[in-house]
Amino acid sequence: MPSAVRPLLRELAAVPYSDAPFLTLYLDMVPDGNGVRESLQILERWLDDEASQYSGEPEPRESFAADRERIMDYINHDLDIDVRGVVIFACSAANVWGAIPLQIQVETRMINDHYPYIFDLARLDDDHETSAVVLATGQEARIMLMGLSDIETVAESEAPEKIKRFQAGGTAQMLFQRRTDNLIKAHMKDVGKELDRLIRHDGVRRIVFAGNDAIKGIVLNELPDNVKALMLDYINLDPNADMNTVRETVDPIFAQAEREQEANDARVLEDRVATKGGLGVAGVADTALALSKGQVHQFIALQSFNDEGGECTKCGMIDAGAAARCPYCGGEMRHGNLRELFALRAVAEDAEIQMIESSDFLNQHGGVGALLRYRDDVSQEQQSLSSHS
Repeated sequence: MPSAVRPLLRELAAVPYSDAPFLTLYLDMVPDGNGVRESLQILERWLDDEASQYSGEPEPRESFAADRERIMDYINHDLDIDVRGVVIFACSAANVWGAIPLQIQVETRMINDHYPYIFDLARLDDDHETSAVVLATGQEARIMLMGLSDIETVAESEAPEKIKRFQAGGTAQMLFQRRTDNLIKAHMKDVGKELDRLIRHDGVRRIVFAGNDAIKGIVLNELPDNVKALMLDYINLDPNADMNTVRETVDPIFAQAEREQEANDARVLEDRVATKGGLGVAGVADTALALSKGQVHQFIALQSFNDEGGECTKCGMIDAGAAARCPYCGGEMRHGNLRELFALRAVAEDAEIQMIESSDFLNQHGGVGALLRYRDDVSQEQQSLSSHS
């Protein structure tokens, strides 16, 4: 179950600025106490209001009408009724369509602009990386993958022989226990191989193992080191638990791991910025420049970051100000939402993205920063020392 979000983000980041309307929708699909999805009522009113502005412009009007029809057809006929949210990007004139159903609730937002608004989707994807949950007994194991869009069982396995109970004592009991342990070891090695495959093939970044205490020692001994390195916790959970129970149990574990990763990335950024010649920048202006020059390895922003800026139509430089002309080449600046311009550029440059819930350091520096691949204002020796600090 590789994430469908990242390929879509890359596709959207490659779409040129459109003169036609580009619709971005974040819809809360959780019904209220009366079974009504209020976001759909809001959507229909919003589409009516937006359509009125294209009465005299045939090309934008036709593109908007096509998008409206496709959006409503998708929601009414193709979208699973059990989803908790959905994100949609549509621009018929640019031949763009993307829809991501979500298993998490989102705040309803509807944007009509000339480019996609991906910041919130990138944030959601960062918070809900592909993760694995293993429900295991000595005899059987079930592996589930969780992501932003789904949770599904992807593998099931059994021990090579049926493990039986044996009531005896002395040497016979010892021999039986040894054989039982060997069967469980062989089974856990198979589970470990499957998890290793999922790490390489599906991009699993975090793992929670659920089993009883009797097999915990064997599990920790037999799993490969790369699997154990991603294991967040070993918990007790009914091996027959349903999907909802599994998600409710492990979601707080994954959320805590994400908060810890955010704190660590913020510390690394602060250290790199504080180091002379360090591979880090903070602040809106310096981050804009680094993204414009393709220097960014990891774009880091507060989830609440929001600002206005512009992008040069000639050289592509991003500027944090409101200048009418590019300060670098003199080209015309096209103004827009800076957090969206930053997110689009980061994705286009294949930079990692980390959206942070809170950070005193980022609060003091405009809410954004970046870890860099290189600097062009310091020596290679200084950069090498900084990257290892």
